[in-house]
Amino acid sequence: VTRWNSWARTACSRSYSHDSTTSGSLGEIARTNRENQAVEVKITEKDSRALFAAIGAVLDFASQDTGLPKHSNVKYQLVSQADVTKRVSEGLSENSAAQALAREELVLKKFGYLPPSFDFKKSMISHLGKSIEGYYDNRNKTMHLVNWVELEQQLPIMAHELTHALQDQNYDLLKWRSSHQRSEGAKTSVEFADSEESSGRTSVVEGQAMVVYMDYVGHSLAEAMENRPELMDTIRARIESSIYDTSMVLHDAPLLLKESTIFPYREGLLFEMALLRRGGKNMAFAGAFARPPWDTHEILEPEHVAAERLPVYLSQRKRPAVVLPDLKTALAGRYAAYDSGTMGQLDVRILAQQYGTENDVDTITPAWQGGAFVAVRRAEAAEPVASTADLALLYVSRWKTQQAAQRFAEVYKKSLLKRVKIQNEDASGAPACTANCPQWSARVNTDEGPVLLEIWPNNTLLIAQSFDEETMGRLRPAVLTTTPAAATKATASDLSLRLYKLPEFQALQAEARAEIMKSLEQVMAATIIPAINGH
Repeated sequence: VTRWNSWARTACSRSYSHDSTTSGSLGEIARTNRENQAVEVKITEKDSRALFAAIGAVLDFASQDTGLPKHSNVKYQLVSQADVTKRVSEGLSENSAAQALAREELVLKKFGYLPPSFDFKKSMISHLGKSIEGYYDNRNKTMHLVNWVELEQQLPIMAHELTHALQDQNYDLLKWRSSHQRSEGAKTSVEFADSEESSGRTSVVEGQAMVVYMDYVGHSLAEAMENRPELMDTIRARIESSIYDTSMVLHDAPLLLKESTIFPYREGLLFEMALLRRGGKNMAFAGAFARPPWDTHEILEPEHVAAERLPVYLSQRKRPAVVLPDLKTALAGRYAAYDSGTMGQLDVRILAQQYGTENDVDTITPAWQGGAFVAVRRAEAAEPVASTADLALLYVSRWKTQQAAQRFAEVYKKSLLKRVKIQNEDASGAPACTANCPQWSARVNTDEGPVLLEIWPNNTLLIAQSFDEETMGRLRPAVLTTTPAAATKATASDLSLRLYKLPEFQALQAEARAEIMKSLEQVMAATIIPAINGH
């Protein structure tokens, strides 16, 4: 409590600067930011010595709080605003990163997650590390401290980041987070083992660090939950309000950016709190590394266990995976591989929230049973692909009921109005065929080609965009005769969370995290401290 009182006095003095620059080369923008964004240096030589001296004590606190042993001291470095801006802008300028960003952006637009006119790079340009308040880099194993944030404000940030250092010392985060990295290059198939950095594992890493952060400034989160069981709902509401209502970084951003940005902090923290309640610190920290969640489903989906809504992760229930066979033969040389991957429960929730009703979020999302997609480009389209009109998309998902599959199909069909020009549609639900017919279907003709939505046995929903009829005649049997993969421990990252590897998105997350932490200060002052004191 004493540590909280000392830190809280300085917390209210935080300021956040935002730059609206949206044009010019990355090098020019980075240089302008360094020249025009004069950040006041607040760390004196005396403060820097105190800051360096505190690293050991904060690391010891994080080790005791998590139960993760400290194997070595952590290297540290004091950096300036120019240093951080240069680091982020260098990542933005890498050609491979630019290509990855363009590919991700186009696929997200084809699905309807991003508006057709949205420019990811211009939107991210202004987020060049201006609100970063210290960070641990697991590539060079160094804690980077900043010279523009006052000493006492940096200590709780240090607790969060040094938790990552402990995780790294014990589990090698670079390998652990990407232990099932998908094959390089575009493919026309989806295996269950295809994945990038696991979204479930990212939530564990960030959720644990958020617990330590809150414990450092508010004493014991686990102890507070004993007196205030509603604390999880309070924290969820506070984080959402900080992003949806008051965020200077994400207030006007597309829903996908909001949700994918806050997911590892909000859901990760709530997931770890649930594990604390169920099995204590051993389950929440070392236990979560020993058996990480497979995907966002195991974090998002609750089930009633002893009258508590705890994550389905705790039940260890297995579910079949949606896979797609190699479609190269069915594509018959008319299309070339562009992108492929899995569609997770978070992806479904975002689409339901963006285009459906409030009720859809609560009814469609829990009914999801897996999904995968293949995006291909027209053979005649030049590389890099210029627009979504040059892409065709096949998305296959499975659902608990036919009603849920149909409702998601209707929401998806509704989303077409926001991204393509509708020419006409046939949504009778009664296809004119006599054999091997879907149980429900709809067709929408657009300026980018036909969109087919079909429900087949086993509540399988097939959505195809921009394919010609002859190709669809080959794709259907190839996809529908594929046997679902047996459940396995291979993880699959949601499409919306593949953004994590992009430097632009990492800079955006750093700013959003600062706002989330600021909102949690209010929760700790109003709820956690009184709970600890028994009020």
